[in-house]
Order: sequence, then structure tokens, then C-alpha cells
Amino acid sequence: MPYLTQVAIGKREKLQIFGDDYPTQDGTCQRDYIHVMDLAEGHAAAIKKLDQAGAHIFNLGTGTPISVLELVNRFIHITGVDVPYNITSRRPGDLPAFWAQTTKANSELGWRAKRSLDDMIRDSWHWQTQNPNGYG
Repeated sequence: MPYLTQVAIGKREKLQIFGDDYPTQDGTCQRDYIHVMDLAEGHAAAIKKLDQAGAHIFNLGTGTPISVLELVNRFIHITGVDVPYNITSRRPGDLPAFWAQTTKANSELGWRAKRSLDDMIRDSWHWQTQNPNGYG
């Protein structure tokens, strides 16, 4: 998402999409994109487990994969801003699709992602346009 907003604001020339020949609907990788505030709230919920003995591992995410190209097209639709991109070769080791299994976080932490993909896009774009030199 940071690279996408940086391209949209003109800080980067083009977004690089790594591969379009994966066994997914549009050929691009599918990932579990999560709003930064949902992630922060998940971490806050997990901190409450620190006083319990043992190691506790939780997957935080939406549990729903979205392809890279779907994310780009949704961003363009919501913001009205074009995002130029190049499709390049796959990166070694990239999986076609992966997403979080959130059952344990739901049941043990009472946590689940509340914000939508559209919320994430709107909030990321708002942040980027208010902080044009942000994200490095």
C-alpha cells in the first residue's frame, strides 16, 4: 500500500507488480491486506496475553485474500487517481496466495479486523496526501 500511494502522488514513477502468471483470477499474487489501525488494535489485544505463561502466536489479518491487481484497480476506482504500473517477473519464493487464519485471534483475543479494504485505501490515500514526504 505505501508503494501504491507513493506512485499515485508522484513520489515513485511506477508500481512494480511481480508476476502475472500465478494460478489466480487475474494472474497476480493474492495477499491479505489489513488496515494499519486493525493491526495496531490486534497488537494491543495480544499485549494482554503477556502475563500468561508460554508463547502465544496469533495471525492478524482479514482472512480474505485480494490480488495485487484488484488492489490497484480498487485504489484507482476509490481515489480517481491513475496508478501506472509495470508487470515484471515473479520474485523467487513468492507464493500465489496467502492470508491469515484468524480463528485463534478471534476466539482468544476477541479481535477481528473491522475496517474494509475501501477504508484502508481511503485512509492511506488521505494520510499520503497530507504527508507527501512520508513513507521514507
